[in-house]
Amino acid sequence: MGLHMRLEGVDTPLTDTSRHVLGMPHLCPSGLSENWLWKEVGHRHWGLIAKAFGRAKAGFGPTGEPPVYAAFRRISLEGGNLGGVRENSALDVRSTITHLSETRVISRHVAACQDRLVADVAMTSVFVRRQTEGVNRSIARVRVESRGHAMSAFETPPSQPSGTDHVFLGHAMGANERELGIMIIEPCPYLDFNGAGLLYFSSFVAAVDRVEWHLLGKHSGLFATRERRALFHANIEVGDCLTVRMLASGDEATCCHRALLSTPDGKLLAEVITQRSQYKER
Repeated sequence: MGLHMRLEGVDTPLTDTSRHVLGMPHLCPSGLSENWLWKEVGHRHWGLIAKAFGRAKAGFGPTGEPPVYAAFRRISLEGGNLGGVRENSALDVRSTITHLSETRVISRHVAACQDRLVADVAMTSVFVRRQTEGVNRSIARVRVESRGHAMSAFETPPSQPSGTDHVFLGHAMGANERELGIMIIEPCPYLDFNGAGLLYFSSFVAAVDRVEWHLLGKHSGLFATRERRALFHANIEVGDCLTVRMLASGDEATCCHRALLSTPDGKLLAEVITQRSQYKER
């Protein structure tokens, strides 16, 4: 692993491991709660960054300046076998920073149960801060030096997918996709926003799951996640609504879809690609 910035006392990959004995907070009717998993690995991602900078208490930015956050740009889950765990199963999670620079951090999190892969997660975050206090729409990317000083990197985060995001098509419809429907989701500040006042990254995924259940799940039963990819473009204010448009592909035995999350006026906030398989009780 090559670090793209010099960190005092850090010359080996930063790694963290933990074991969770699964109970009700970790589970859902189709096995491991994906929403819990995202929150857990997201917290571990941020913890590893704080450890790398040695600034767990002070945060990423200097004292007296607007706080700097590590906001997720992209997340993915592969090799999903979330339906393969039960209550009292021991879930082992190993987390590692695989790329660390002044603008971007990538981590990998491998979750396994009795040496069987449950989920292989990759997460990419960028450093951001508000340009106007209390206004989430003013979020802009910044560059963080090794001692925590932040400087502007871009005026605003990229609002559309780049050329490398070829699996994400934006508002365009793919050749094999069909329209499933559109729903309006109203996030709740007590449930969906984090301590920084931003819509939590896992809440974007949760909004997609609510729409999927309404459009697909009630008619065909439960599905377990096999793959999930999300690309984030922007955030919203408390009180704003999400418009979720769902485009589907696949057959009756699978649940494959791409969701576009936008503001009511059409600004793209996130894209979420999901592939599931029918959950069967063991």
